Amino acid sequence: MKMVYAAMHDNKSGIQFLRNQITELGIKQSFIDPSSSKDTSKTEFQLMLEKIQLGDKVIVMTLNHLGKNYHEIHDRVISIHSKKAQLVVTDAHFLDFETGNQQFNELGFQLFVDLLEEIPRIKRVWNKERHLQGIQQAKEKGIYKGKPTTYSADTENPKNRATYFQIKSMLMSGFPIATIKKMTGVTRSTIYRIKKELEQT
Repeated sequence: MKMVYAAMHDNKSGIQFLRNQITELGIKQSFIDPSSSKDTSKTEFQLMLEKIQLGDKVIVMTLNHLGKNYHEIHDRVISIHSKKAQLVVTDAHFLDFETGNQQFNELGFQLFVDLLEEIPRIKRVWNKERHLQGIQQAKEKGIYKGKPTTYSADTENPKNRATYFQIKSMLMSGFPIATIKKMTGVTRSTIYRIKKELEQT
């Protein structure tokens, strides 16, 4: 049996368009989870899992329709596979893994699952690299100011500026770091930074 699933977490307005696509495919069984709600009843995905039988095909129009993030997609791909059902992604048929060789099918599936596990880490690395590139470009253009220092002589916040001078005065008077931290509520690292500034002047 064929069935369609979609999690429309970020595209509530696209539900009717999806239903039209399902009708064109001639598939009678469809399970659609709309945008997140506080309803604690079973999701359509859970209801679908209860109905899946050996050899069924679960069709999703795009991989994003399986969940709101890659962790959820990863878990749902495994859930479908555990039911011995075939997952068909209509805009990525290379993920179907129907080679006619069960061993190759399982190998392809495992590689796909491994990739889903790595995507969040890859995205974090990629975003960090883009951020560093942006900083470097800003520095080259002379417009990078860096992260503003919370406690400094020229900070815009008058309360933080006053705290900075208080810490500076206490350090010059010989107060212990622990005492300054307790009285000002400022972290040790910040106090040590100000102390280092004093030592360099």
